[in-house]
Amino acid sequence: MLALDAVTKRYGGTVAVRDVSAEVPRGALVTFVGPSGCGKTTLLRLVGGFVEPDSGRVILDGEVVNRHPPNRRATGMVFQNYALFPHLSVFENIAYGLRIRRTPADEVRRRVMEMLEVVQLQGLGDRRPNQLSGGQQQRVALARALILRPKVLLLDEPLSNLDAHLRLAMRDELRRLQRTLALTIIFVTHDQEEAMAISDRILVMRGGRLEQAGTPQEIYEHPATEFVARFVGQANFVAATLDRAGQESGPSVARTALGEFEVAPDAGSRLDGAAWVILRPESIDLLPAGAGVVAGEVVSASYVGAVVRYTVRVRGEQLLVDQFDPQRREPLREGAAVSLALPRRVHWIPRTA
Repeated sequence: MLALDAVTKRYGGTVAVRDVSAEVPRGALVTFVGPSGCGKTTLLRLVGGFVEPDSGRVILDGEVVNRHPPNRRATGMVFQNYALFPHLSVFENIAYGLRIRRTPADEVRRRVMEMLEVVQLQGLGDRRPNQLSGGQQQRVALARALILRPKVLLLDEPLSNLDAHLRLAMRDELRRLQRTLALTIIFVTHDQEEAMAISDRILVMRGGRLEQAGTPQEIYEHPATEFVARFVGQANFVAATLDRAGQESGPSVARTALGEFEVAPDAGSRLDGAAWVILRPESIDLLPAGAGVVAGEVVSASYVGAVVRYTVRVRGEQLLVDQFDPQRREPLREGAAVSLALPRRVHWIPRTA
């Protein structure tokens, strides 16, 4: 549905987006994620036609649209603050785009009523935005964009103004709409957990560049760089030296202070030399002293419901360990002796420093 071909955008001497190439499949929900100032919102505005690229191409449904204004791009935009008209009713907010296009009144009414049902706001058409909850206002903004039947729906951090519980509910609502209407959606957020929960594909941005693109599982389990591994989820980084172990193919060996691990070779990287071994907290089992592979000592424990997150000191390293505890037992105290069972096979990335 959408392709970005070596797109670059500068503001004076600042490069906001640098040489980004990516594809958005038809009917997919793709999220641009990254820290503040990484270029994700600029990239979204380039797609929507609110700014023009200095170089490269934006290709929408097979057509280069670099110089097309937003109203000629078949895209719909939902802004972070919703941008609803406070003096208009919910019905008229949703109908606004159709009115501008001089759509016949009977068709306007039919399509607005259909859209109110789609976003589950039946019976609220006569209310003003200030009479609605935050979640309802967001649904009005979505309906106003969707009623124009865009080829791509653009969402610029639409959940950031909602409280935690409503954010979770609206994630599910967006997914329901996306699947029900077979929408192609580009979603922008700085919240990596939100990106993981909602996306078919994720584009991780950093400093205007595309750091990695892939499915949530690929991004989490096989981060391409140290930045991606640190930004997406929690991770332990253990210094390692890779060894081919006498094989040109098959597993290699990563030697660390915690012992040896198997690592899969990567055709695009060195198969020997300095590396980081990535250990996710949930991949480590915390066991009674003497029952695991390596001995450790509890440094701290954080109780967060079904999971207790421990910091454990072991062989000069401090590791985060998530222990799933459905019985809600009292967390181990600081200084408690424990053992860790480590995964046999791990992911690695090159270590440059």
